[in-house]
Amino acid sequence: MSIEMLEAKEAIREVIDQFSNLECDVEAQAKFFTENTHIMVHMNGALAMDIHGVDEMVKQFSAFTSSVRASHHMNGQQVITVNGDIAQDVHYCRAALLVEQDGQEMISDNYIRYVDQLVRQDGVWRIAERDQYFVMTESRPVKK
Repeated sequence: MSIEMLEAKEAIREVIDQFSNLECDVEAQAKFFTENTHIMVHMNGALAMDIHGVDEMVKQFSAFTSSVRASHHMNGQQVITVNGDIAQDVHYCRAALLVEQDGQEMISDNYIRYVDQLVRQDGVWRIAERDQYFVMTESRPVKK
């Protein structure tokens, strides 16, 4: 594997990890996407969101995360395929969200599979298309 390929894969890992480290700061996360990004969110085997453009992403994701009081993301297995200025990243993430439901603190524990298509624009990798699959979700009260 060439140095250029290793550098591209590391840069893509940084995009994915920096996105996750921002947790629910949707405005800051937007910089990792192309302006005309396409995001499809699948829940319970069905398409739940079909988002076109970074502005729509910010609007919908901000609404989705507005009730989140804290979050924690852990990225796991990751396979990156690079072909010039185009790449595919498939990775798994466990996202735990602290939310309030009916006056009670709850943890929404989400196991997510991401399939991202990335493009390198002006030397910077950005997500052009994302298929986001909520594989499993569990909700439980916070133990005190």
